[in-house]
Amino acid sequence: MTLQVRHISRFTNQRIKRDRPRARAHSKGSDLDLDWIWTWIWIWIWIPRRLSLARGTTPPMATAKRGDDDEPDDDGDADESMTMRARLGATASTLLSQGAEARVFATTFLNRECVCKQRFRKKYRLRALDEKLTRSRVNGEARALVKAAKCGVLAPRVLWVDAEEACVYMERVPGEALKEALRSDACGEADLREYGRQIGEAVSALHDGGIVHGDLTTSNFIVRAGDGKIVTIDFGLSYPSDVAEDKGVDLYVLERAITAAHPSQTLLFDEILATYKKKSRMWCATLNKFAEVRARGRKRSMVG
Repeated sequence: MTLQVRHISRFTNQRIKRDRPRARAHSKGSDLDLDWIWTWIWIWIWIPRRLSLARGTTPPMATAKRGDDDEPDDDGDADESMTMRARLGATASTLLSQGAEARVFATTFLNRECVCKQRFRKKYRLRALDEKLTRSRVNGEARALVKAAKCGVLAPRVLWVDAEEACVYMERVPGEALKEALRSDACGEADLREYGRQIGEAVSALHDGGIVHGDLTTSNFIVRAGDGKIVTIDFGLSYPSDVAEDKGVDLYVLERAITAAHPSQTLLFDEILATYKKKSRMWCATLNKFAEVRARGRKRSMVG
């Protein structure tokens, strides 16, 4: 009996000794993971901030994308902002419009009238992250404009891209927004069908070229003065995609924009869909996904 108890106790002690290093290694691995996390946080956030405060400098895009309601941090930032505005020729008197992401100024480039779209800084984001996102979106918008022109879509031509100041210089299209044209008394059924046909051709060409606009509204189409052609603008939310559901969502956004702003002119969207079906090579998959997205949207509006 004594031998059996000794044998059991010896076996138990061996199990404890064998399992103890595993538990110690596991706890050490957890501590090591936390140490790595805090190290990276310290490297990427705390050190750059301390260096910028010590040097008394700000990132180059901080003043370039400051909003009108933002106050400069010091006199140096104010002078830099004024110098940038003077160099662009974009003063407060030439401000055309301002949205959630950017401002649009009327200016000149190489003695030619153009518009300058400048993205401003978002204060709720870290500066390093904001600079990276802004630079990516500026370059993406310029690429989308160039690609849209290659697809045969009427869009403003890109003249110059200033990634450091988050500016895109493009030609100025004379005319009025489609939103204003639809609200005028002179807009009849024939005009609605013509606008719908041109928009359907433009959207189908974009989708077949692998471009999703992302913000198809009647404010982002211009009726060009002189010939009445529809010009697509504001590719700030566009992205490359060949997924049918992304294109379906694009059409759904356009439908909701038309029904919300122009409830008595739904003939416009009917003509857009009819033209899209005729012109697009991949209309079947896109319209099927559009029907699914529309059904989900209606169910959400009914549930609340």
